[in-house]
Amino acid sequence: MTALSGGPGEIWLDVTRLLTRVGRGALTGIDRVEMAYLDHLLASDGACRFLCRTTRGYLLLGREGGRALAHLATGQKPLDQADTWSRITGRGARPRHRAEATLRPFAVDRCPHWGLSRLLGRKLEGETIYLNTGHANLMEQTLLPLKSAGVEIGVLIHDIIPVSHAQLVPTGQAETFSRKLSAARTYGDLVICNSRDTANRLSALWGDGADHPAIEVAHLGVTSFHPSAGQDRDPTRFVMIGTLDPRKNHAVILDAWSLLADSEDPAELPHLHIIGAPGWRGAEIEAAIRAHPLFGTHIHLHGPLPDAQLSRHLSRSSALLYPSLAEGFGLPPFEALAHGALPICADLPVLHEVLGAQAVYLPPNDAYSWAETIIQRMAGILAGPDRSDVELPRWQDHFETVSGLLQRPGGIEREGKG
Repeated sequence: MTALSGGPGEIWLDVTRLLTRVGRGALTGIDRVEMAYLDHLLASDGACRFLCRTTRGYLLLGREGGRALAHLATGQKPLDQADTWSRITGRGARPRHRAEATLRPFAVDRCPHWGLSRLLGRKLEGETIYLNTGHANLMEQTLLPLKSAGVEIGVLIHDIIPVSHAQLVPTGQAETFSRKLSAARTYGDLVICNSRDTANRLSALWGDGADHPAIEVAHLGVTSFHPSAGQDRDPTRFVMIGTLDPRKNHAVILDAWSLLADSEDPAELPHLHIIGAPGWRGAEIEAAIRAHPLFGTHIHLHGPLPDAQLSRHLSRSSALLYPSLAEGFGLPPFEALAHGALPICADLPVLHEVLGAQAVYLPPNDAYSWAETIIQRMAGILAGPDRSDVELPRWQDHFETVSGLLQRPGGIEREGKG
């Protein structure tokens, strides 16, 4: 296999997820990972191209197109008008259709959905690896033509929550994600997991003795942050960051604030700032937040925020509250550490794995423990992180690990009965 940075061969990064996220607000954790890969490849000396599945077919982008997509995804480049067909069919105002119209002039090749094999015949030049880091396009229609053309396939799996915690995702998502995992198993040469916990869960899921790709671990990196200068940290200020969905477990923190209201002087009650876009059952969760007696005085809902505003919140907050019921890696606690806020997290194996002793761990559904720990943090009993000692995972380490996996002599051997 080819290297991720420099060296012979070519990387084709699937950027379909980023395309679908254009114009939809702040990037999610998985979006940020795909963006990190895009940025890394654009900055590298290695040969690279970027494949995306659009509503009309596939676009293959070079570096110029990759940079255009990066600028679209981060709001640095305005969206063009959608094409005539999208406008005629009433979809001209949709950000995805406008983003596709913006990117088409940058395509070095394109094809309808059924024509990927022909595009590959025109554009493959020697050793090539296809990397999928966003869970999009994990289907036979994309992977079979790549495999048949001799392209080696690497897939980054962020978690298996839709199948391991089906009660925490929308109806039907478990089946959809199972099909994606099945496609990755059938056609993949290498599966990279973001944590040992994710790898163990996937290995158990595929533990039937049948053939499957090699499963390896490469911890994610954390994008460098520049904490807002001149921000005074408020010991009574706490923040939650994450999509408004049942998995993020906002309910236990709302219960903790109710307990605090019953036990603390009203003048000394802490302030909770909730940041995140609505997800599955988001309207229900938002309604519960707004119905809380402390909403508007000590509980504040901000919705999704750009990085600069997120940085200001973390720089001022005493702690990040992270009671999530399931995670594949968990980026917000590292963002908190980078800004000097203490991560107070659910007691999940994966968070112990990646954060170690840099966080406080609590039972995810014990509101009394959360309330008591918040009181301790306000009183200064729990010390916050010293940013000079904080250990943040580096993207460079992640990419070096992945490059090493891709350059194994003889490529990646599939695992199974043999």
